[in-house]
Amino acid sequence: MMYFAYSHAPISCYFAHSSRDFVVQEIPLYAFSGSGEHRILRVRKKNLSTFELLSIIAQAFNLPTKSIGYAGLKDKHATTTQYLSLPAKSTQHFCAIFDSLAKQHDIKLLDSTLHSNKLRLGHLKGNRFFVRLKKLNPTNAKKLESTFSHIAKNGFPNFFGFQRFGINGDNYLLGLSLSKRKNAQTSPYLSLLAQLHPSFASTHAQAHQNPLFHTKRYNRAMQEFFISSYQSFLFNAWLRARVCLSAWAREFSPQELQEITRHYAAQALESTFSRDSACGLESTFETSLQNAQDTCAATLCAQFLQSLPTAALESLCAQPQSFALLEGDLCCHYPHGKLFSLESASPQECDRFSQQGFSPTGALSGQNLKAPSTLAGQLEQSFLAPIPAPSSRRYAWVWASEVEFCYKPEVAQAELHFSLPSGAYATSFLEQVLKQYLRS
Repeated sequence: MMYFAYSHAPISCYFAHSSRDFVVQEIPLYAFSGSGEHRILRVRKKNLSTFELLSIIAQAFNLPTKSIGYAGLKDKHATTTQYLSLPAKSTQHFCAIFDSLAKQHDIKLLDSTLHSNKLRLGHLKGNRFFVRLKKLNPTNAKKLESTFSHIAKNGFPNFFGFQRFGINGDNYLLGLSLSKRKNAQTSPYLSLLAQLHPSFASTHAQAHQNPLFHTKRYNRAMQEFFISSYQSFLFNAWLRARVCLSAWAREFSPQELQEITRHYAAQALESTFSRDSACGLESTFETSLQNAQDTCAATLCAQFLQSLPTAALESLCAQPQSFALLEGDLCCHYPHGKLFSLESASPQECDRFSQQGFSPTGALSGQNLKAPSTLAGQLEQSFLAPIPAPSSRRYAWVWASEVEFCYKPEVAQAELHFSLPSGAYATSFLEQVLKQYLRS
């Protein structure tokens, strides 16, 4: 399973993605001034998405939704506290309005102040999480505490969580179809995925032919959301390949890598087709897609490794950290800072990365993309696609901080507290810790 970065055994427990067992609090990027033209509201919601919250508040204040600022999207199936900004001149009676809203929805106004600017997506330092895990026996609790601490310290792959892809997990297909209106080209990764997973190809074809895509049903904000889901899907695919690359570099010698990658691609294709055929109707689309994604990541990773000279393989296998660096990686100082190109994966740079000094970044494909060079650029190229949206880059590897663990044997439950940087998903962190996929 190329998705998981660590080799420990799965930890058995139960995670209820619910408002009682999953709590999120935003950590603002900056202090609010207390004066200005924008009313800052700290709002707690339960079982509502951020878009649903914005719609409710916009209607209550008789405002267009776009006039409401927010720093991040929050889970629907959780208790979440987030900051919103509204034009101050439109909020004379905001306390009374929220009192009325509280009678109809699970929304509560916790605090308010003023500020000079509207909140924008990304105006967020991070998030503080509380998670309750159930059905956890004492043996697994010890494993969980150790693994939780180890991964928090050493970091984890910054995958977009399943929430990013919608209830059915297929929002990226809608984004792909919207993108293909502008440009029919696709990425080498998607071409290979369609070859390995015929159901993926047919599902995309159905989405692209859906008459809804030739109407104005989806407003601009929703179209942008679908396209961002497609960008996220390609980022996750690239990160899967980098996790695969890192695992192979840890587990095999340069000579073994040369032998393995020489034969891997053809064998992988054959095994995937036979596996999907064997699963037949009993295989869910999601499960077989995960298998195909693993195979795609490994295949493209193998092709990349085949192109490397022996010296580059030796350098790769010598790296001690969990996530392998590549020459030319476009990195960013951590937890915030400027982008820079990694000239070499030297022991000094590997140590600086392990000390959380910087992290490599992956592409969110789009216009005016800043791309890595040399080896890193060679691998990333397979996961890029022409997308009619602004591009950006995202940390590939992040760390949890301020971690707390409490086990309650009388109820077989563990309570986890931790903070993550802006954009990182608690569910992605939990998946790495538990070594199991989580779905709503």
